[in-house]
Amino acid sequence: MKEESKKQNKMDNKKENKKMNKINTIKIVKILTIVLAILLITMISFIGIYKINKGQVYNVLKDYTYSKQLKGARTIKLKLNTETKEVIKDSEGNIVETATDEEITQNGYTKEQVPNNSDEVKTIENYKLSKEIIEKRLKSLGIQDYTVSLNEISGEIIIEIPEDETADTVASNINSLGKFEIIDSETKEVLMDNNNIKSSDVLYNTTTSGTTVYLEIAFNKDGKNKLKDMSTTYIETENTNTTDTNNVETNAVEENTATENETETNSADTNTTEQTEETNTTEQTEETSTESEEEKTEKTITMKIDDQEILTTHFDEPITNGKIQLSVGTATADTSTLQDYITQAQNMSVILDNGKLPIQYDLDKNEYILSNINEQDLLKIEIAIAVVAIIAIVFIVIKFKLKGLIAGISYIGLMALLALLIRYANVIVSIESIFGIITMLILDYIFTFILLNNIEKNIKEEKENKVNKATLETYNKFFVRIIPICIMVIVFCFAKWIPISSFGMVSFWGLTLIAIYNAIITRSLLKILIEEK
Repeated sequence: MKEESKKQNKMDNKKENKKMNKINTIKIVKILTIVLAILLITMISFIGIYKINKGQVYNVLKDYTYSKQLKGARTIKLKLNTETKEVIKDSEGNIVETATDEEITQNGYTKEQVPNNSDEVKTIENYKLSKEIIEKRLKSLGIQDYTVSLNEISGEIIIEIPEDETADTVASNINSLGKFEIIDSETKEVLMDNNNIKSSDVLYNTTTSGTTVYLEIAFNKDGKNKLKDMSTTYIETENTNTTDTNNVETNAVEENTATENETETNSADTNTTEQTEETNTTEQTEETSTESEEEKTEKTITMKIDDQEILTTHFDEPITNGKIQLSVGTATADTSTLQDYITQAQNMSVILDNGKLPIQYDLDKNEYILSNINEQDLLKIEIAIAVVAIIAIVFIVIKFKLKGLIAGISYIGLMALLALLIRYANVIVSIESIFGIITMLILDYIFTFILLNNIEKNIKEEKENKVNKATLETYNKFFVRIIPICIMVIVFCFAKWIPISSFGMVSFWGLTLIAIYNAIITRSLLKILIEEK
């Protein structure tokens, strides 16, 4: 009996060991899966994803948006245009859009040189309106960290923006007048202008030949009606006078037949009559053909932006939806070329959406101001943060052993996700936001330390659902204490001063990540390690 009992115990122990080994294997697989996912996110965040295009290696991840104090600033100075333009005026002083030299002489018109910016437009109100329009353009371009200052006496405007890949494009387009016109190509009558525009957008169409970029202009209610009328008037029509020419030719044949019958009576007279009829018929046919060609000529419209012709065309059919689409460039499969077309369309869209400048400005200064903090200084800050974080993780590993190691790996994952969030949430990285990042990492470390302490306490007390109870207790204890900080962070997010708003945005995403990430990832890892059976 004793031997049988021993054998049974051995068999039970083997089954138990197999069961435990199976459970441990499943736990290890689950933990390793989550850990590998964390390491992958960490590598993507801190190293990047690289591709090769035309022999050049580039990181496909969005770059950080740096403030002027870190990246350096581009200073752009705009001054009032002082040039003149030639205009034609009638005897009453009204401007005549177009006139030939012959018409000028016959009607007594005069040519005069007038300034592009007359004294009537050089007012404080127009200076302020110009500043407001430029600020709207910068916002539409996605530039957050900018300053626009106005000299109300001279009308000069000074703009400061961060130095990045968009700075040159901004500098070359920011002073565009934004004057939009659709005119009659022949009479030069203005049919539509900026007052008729509601909005504009950039669209894409991809075919086998490549991607085509379009600028779509949507018109307001008045503009929609004008576009409908205009597309009905300036539309391709068919020639209705072709049958007239055929009738002339038929009549000519009949006359020639009659003339040939008369030759039986008088040959000489017939020849003379025949030649006369043929001459008359030829002249009539040529005149009718000329009239037909003249009537076949289509009425066209010309679209202009800043007095430069964009296109001259007529419409194939009436437009009733109040929108027109303009192709920018041609269809292309080249990434660089496509991006250039997109940039052109976006710049044009921004200019049209935010109104026409009341004053014409010239680019007077465009210079780069170096930052006091260079890339090496930023690298030193990053290394210092990494070293302190590693030391902190080593400490919790020593104190909490395997639980501390798992929590430390999870902590690294949160750092990586926060870095990605800062990139794609368009948070401006400034000295203040770096301080915000450090603050959030400290808070998450405190949260993790409290969580591990509570788990240790529950293990000693042999409570059920140790991790869940410890997590709930930690959330109640931690977030109740930082309520004032949460309120302050939300207020800072809406500040107009970039240093404060950047700190607020980093802190907001950091606190959100601490609340969500630890509830999902850190808790799950520790629960698998401690409680899963």
